[in-house]
Amino acid sequence: MPYTRVTYRKEGDRATITLNRPDKLNAIDDAMFIEMHQALQEAEADHEVKLLIYEGASGNFSAGADLSGNGTALVMPPDPRTRPFLNDLFQKVLKRREILEAIYDSPKMTLAKVQGYCLGLGLDIAMMCETVVATEDSVLGDPSIRLGLATQNPLWTWRVGPRRAKELLLTGRYFTGAEAQRYGLVTIACPKQKLDEETTVAAEGMIHRGGMGGYDSYIYGKLFARATWDGAGLAAAWSMTAGLHGLSAIQRRGFRPDEFNFWDAREKSGMKGAVKQRDAKIKQLFPWKKPA
Repeated sequence: MPYTRVTYRKEGDRATITLNRPDKLNAIDDAMFIEMHQALQEAEADHEVKLLIYEGASGNFSAGADLSGNGTALVMPPDPRTRPFLNDLFQKVLKRREILEAIYDSPKMTLAKVQGYCLGLGLDIAMMCETVVATEDSVLGDPSIRLGLATQNPLWTWRVGPRRAKELLLTGRYFTGAEAQRYGLVTIACPKQKLDEETTVAAEGMIHRGGMGGYDSYIYGKLFARATWDGAGLAAAWSMTAGLHGLSAIQRRGFRPDEFNFWDAREKSGMKGAVKQRDAKIKQLFPWKKPA
């Protein structure tokens, strides 16, 4: 099927979904998020495809959810000043959860190829994948924390442990691909010039790994693994984080004189100005460099 925000490319037993808004650092709007889900469904319907690779166009994975407010009713919570109906708010929260969980639960093997910026909703997508190959200088993190939002992704705790998750989520700081590998958030961190090579090696290993009884047994094993994690509390964690994310969208910081209000800043200074104000204090505390 034709896509406008992503590209879908099939090569033998693997398919690649490319987030394709390079002029916006592959920021995710509603159309991209929905198309990404449709591309996943296309791959799942193709019996030849065993591995699905997620990547971003032109040197960045994704800068996260599009903050412009144009065509972003699904990926971004509403301006709390509009006093949104809770029913509408939570319907969108659950839809975001549904699309993210579809990646996590896909019967296809999944791999994220990360370089440049991998932030917010972009990082959520990468975290849903079984394997993440990232450049050492890629920049990861969740800037929505700086807006007062709670994470919508319970896998932070499951991937890096509660102590590290608290450090990263309560500060909202960015970190490199090399750090992410040490934390357990990234499987392989490599120099930028070796990203294609390392991705190919990881993809070949996953495809030929299968299970002891072949690819079908891998799928069964994945179902059992999810049941095990759910038994340990992951299913409840999905519901809790979805609920907290929704509540944080209406009980937001920024309404006291000394707090940053992104919506006011966007109206007065434009999106780039608002993002600069959002990041100013945290960048003083935790300096980071733009990816090369």
